[in-house]
Amino acid sequence: MELYQGEAVRKSDNVKTQYVMRQLTDNQFDEFKAFQHKIVAGLEDQVTLQPLTDEEIQYVLGEGGILVGVYVENRLIAVRALLFPGDDEENLGRDLGLSYEEQMKVVHQEISLVDPDYRGNGLQQTMAKVIMQELKFTNPYFEHVCCTVSPSNLPSMRDKFKQEMVVVDVKLKYGNMPRYIFYKPLKQKLFVDKDSYIFVRTDKTERQRDFMASGYVGVGISRTELGTWLAMARLKESV
Repeated sequence: MELYQGEAVRKSDNVKTQYVMRQLTDNQFDEFKAFQHKIVAGLEDQVTLQPLTDEEIQYVLGEGGILVGVYVENRLIAVRALLFPGDDEENLGRDLGLSYEEQMKVVHQEISLVDPDYRGNGLQQTMAKVIMQELKFTNPYFEHVCCTVSPSNLPSMRDKFKQEMVVVDVKLKYGNMPRYIFYKPLKQKLFVDKDSYIFVRTDKTERQRDFMASGYVGVGISRTELGTWLAMARLKESV
């Protein structure tokens, strides 16, 4: 099913190309799996990304999520996935301390991949807007969106902050690898207390946890000569 059309500049020859975004079905299982393998294999640090397993791909392509793909001349150049965790032990609603009923209203933002030749065109953000709109129209039941991101995966962190998600915890996941837990309510807006900003280096996870325990959340990321910093602040009820 076609969801969106746009333009993207191809880096290799600086040519502006037309693309179409479609929702993928189980007929694209092999195509998605091959694309995911290609992108992951090309990463300098593969620990920063947790690929979807075959079972997860099949689940999402069924009725367990939404998977969108961007095509240029019928060639897959980008993908993004949402997963409905339901009654699964990996449901991040458990990490948030949500009740069982609220856990069933959680959706996970999963993998987002773009071909290196088409990076820099804002495709991650465009896919995010389209896939979240699709979720809103087809599954209005969900109220919480969550995801995990490696502290060293800055592009993915920036992607989440642009969607107004916040870091609510940092835990060891997927074989004791540190991961930020991002969260956003789908039916209300989060307001940041701009007078409460502090900055903590991303490698100081225990200090981040201490601030989170006292009501702070991660709201941004920045790099300086002294390191990479997580901007933290308190939330408030309104502007």
